[in-house]
Amino acid sequence: AAGFGDCLCRSVAQIDWWMSHRLLGTAYHQVPFLIQEKDEAALNERAAKLAEHDIEANGYLYRVLTLCGLGISFTGVSNHGSMGEHQISHYIDCFAGERHPGTLHGTQVGVASLTMARLQQAMLASDKPPVVKATKIDPDDMVRRMSPAVATQCLDELKKKAFDENAAAAFNERLQELWPTLRQELKPFMVPVDEMQRLLKSTGGPISAAELGTSPDFYREAVVHCREMRNRFSFLDIAADAGMLEDFARGEA
Repeated sequence: AAGFGDCLCRSVAQIDWWMSHRLLGTAYHQVPFLIQEKDEAALNERAAKLAEHDIEANGYLYRVLTLCGLGISFTGVSNHGSMGEHQISHYIDCFAGERHPGTLHGTQVGVASLTMARLQQAMLASDKPPVVKATKIDPDDMVRRMSPAVATQCLDELKKKAFDENAAAAFNERLQELWPTLRQELKPFMVPVDEMQRLLKSTGGPISAAELGTSPDFYREAVVHCREMRNRFSFLDIAADAGMLEDFARGEA
């Protein structure tokens, strides 16, 4: 179930990465998705058999996980399998401390992938793009949550993708121009949230923070603040800079 949860992130990671490529010009590579496409479909067809320890189902699981790793060899980056959803899981592992439920990385990624899918699909359902403002950064709060040394590292990463007023205005102009096209481009990457949830549940994996054993307050903190950890631009960043992320996170538990 943990392995499948790590595979489930493909759609949300691809949406985040393509969006970043189109709006910010970051590098994007299709090869990692192409080499695992057929095996991903075969794995999803057999997802429920993972819980039965079916050999064929586990074979496809290992193939998809291996091919995802091989994608890094082709591109030199892990973006195709690690965007907003992995940041949520990383935040849990780095900052939960004694609050950590002892869950596996992939199990957390599965739940976080559902969170990212809900956020992405809700935002993309609107024919009007969000409007961002200059990025709000609270170094003191980062120190409180992360420790001084770690907060300094994360602050350096966050500043690389933060918007000042001029950058926010330029981004909004680009977003307004591209939004109708971007919505259409992202549709083929998307897996409906209900289908993702059905697949994950069929493997025996948790489908919510409550089922993970993570407290609602800490999981919401992870959703809101995990973007501070890494210079990878995702829908978490757009939602945060548009003033939408905290309201969205209140519905995640």
